[in-house]
Amino acid sequence: MKTLLTAALISAAATGALADSIELDTPMAGASLHDGIVDMAVYWTQDGTAQKVVATYAPKNAQADTGRLLMHLEDGDKVTFGLPGHAGVVYSFSRQGDTLRVDTAPTAVQLALN
Repeated sequence: MKTLLTAALISAAATGALADSIELDTPMAGASLHDGIVDMAVYWTQDGTAQKVVATYAPKNAQADTGRLLMHLEDGDKVTFGLPGHAGVVYSFSRQGDTLRVDTAPTAVQLALN
C-alpha cells in the first residue's frame, strides 16, 4: 500500500510540474510559458469588442521552425488545442472580461492501431 501511495504522489508531482499558466489583464503586456518541449510568448491587443491574441512558439530544440497563432476572443470564449508536431501538451486560451488566461496541461499520446 505504501508503494502504491508513493508512486501516486510521485506521479502527481511530476504531472503538476508540467502544467503552466499565465493571466494577462493589460493590452500589450506579455508573458511566456515554458512547458513540455515548447516555449511560448503571448500578448493581446484590443480589437473592437474582441481581444486579438498573438502567441509565438518555438520548440526548445532549435531544429524546428517557430510558429505563430492569431485568434480573436470575445468575452467568455475558450479554445483548447494541441500544437501540430508537438505532442504531449494541450493549450487552453480563455477570456473573462479583460483577462486572458492561458493554461497548459499534459496529455497522453495515443496510437491508433488496427
